[in-house]
Amino acid sequence: MSFAERPPRWERFTSAVARALDYAFGCRHKRLSRVFTIASRTYKVCCDCGADFDYSLKKMEMEHRPAMNPLLELLRTRHT
Repeated sequence: MSFAERPPRWERFTSAVARALDYAFGCRHKRLSRVFTIASRTYKVCCDCGADFDYSLKKMEMEHRPAMNPLLELLRTRHT
């Protein structure tokens, strides 16, 4: 990745802080719903916090996506 392609310094900082806070205090997503397919999107939903996770019907498993508390995600997106 070249210097011109790197995200702004503030975004890198808030992203790192948000990941650390989410790891320490965030939801562990232990109670997940069944698989839903709506509008050609297949996913599961955390019953505790409402986060959604893409699901692959070919692999029969969730696609990897970093979990992030919705409030921390809002903090991250407000400074972009």
